[in-house]
Amino acid sequence: MEAVEADGRRTADEHPITPAEAIRFGATMTAHGGSDTPRLDAEVLLRHVLQTDRADLFARLTDPLPPASAAAFLTLLGRRIAGEPIAYLVGEKEFMGLPIQVGPGVLVPRPETELLVEWALRWLSDRPDAVVVDVGTGSGAIALAVAAGLPPGSRARIIAADESAEALAWAARNRWALALDTVELVRGDLTTWLAPATADLVLANLPYLTPDQIAENPLLAAEPEGALLGGADGLDLIRRLVADLPRVLAPGGAIGLELDPGQTAQVTALLAETLPGLRIETIADLAGLLRHVVAERP
Repeated sequence: MEAVEADGRRTADEHPITPAEAIRFGATMTAHGGSDTPRLDAEVLLRHVLQTDRADLFARLTDPLPPASAAAFLTLLGRRIAGEPIAYLVGEKEFMGLPIQVGPGVLVPRPETELLVEWALRWLSDRPDAVVVDVGTGSGAIALAVAAGLPPGSRARIIAADESAEALAWAARNRWALALDTVELVRGDLTTWLAPATADLVLANLPYLTPDQIAENPLLAAEPEGALLGGADGLDLIRRLVADLPRVLAPGGAIGLELDPGQTAQVTALLAETLPGLRIETIADLAGLLRHVVAERP
């Protein structure tokens, strides 16, 4: 596809390119741009342009690609190479089987966060009246996935909170699109707005990266720094949240936190010091790294 013009035609023989050629070219270019999943990136972008599913795309791999589609693909490819997340380019990211809409101004949900939701749903399985608070909800992915995964008859109250009005706008959009109107949205700073002993379950994927970690990863440049940066050691917001747990967490309540694996031991110690008697566990992500700390109050 090196000799392809922006209108999708070959400069030499003027025959349209095929989807197979577009994917190969796109994979090569996104790999040079630093993507860890270059072929998948190219395929997802082309499927988005053609508004088709994977089976249909692979059935048409040798068909001529319409010039307008080729041009649109090249435009998206250029934005991807420049560091824009795939989810921003196609407008959504699948999370726990749900299509979560995202765009500039909100963090893209990560697969490892699904493990936190799975743990939360297990914890809630015999607590039908629990009050669940998703702190720093962003797109609403955690709160909405929990709401969608509750068993029939559950009376759990799900609250999604964020200090960012822009993030809550995305959460509201997803709540409407997924018809999960029972999820409550609150604009507030961490748990400061909660009444004492209100929360049975607190879930949080707060910003936990350090400035160096962000600077070292150019693929994060397009996402909002406020959803990534957790201060000098990444724990500024997590410390504040943990400090408020004795006030807001109900007896028998629990908390689940997503962290950088290098922070697990420090946060475990912080939880034990703040709430003596907590039963604390860690959850490894798919790479075997200790990504989540979960704890239950006696």
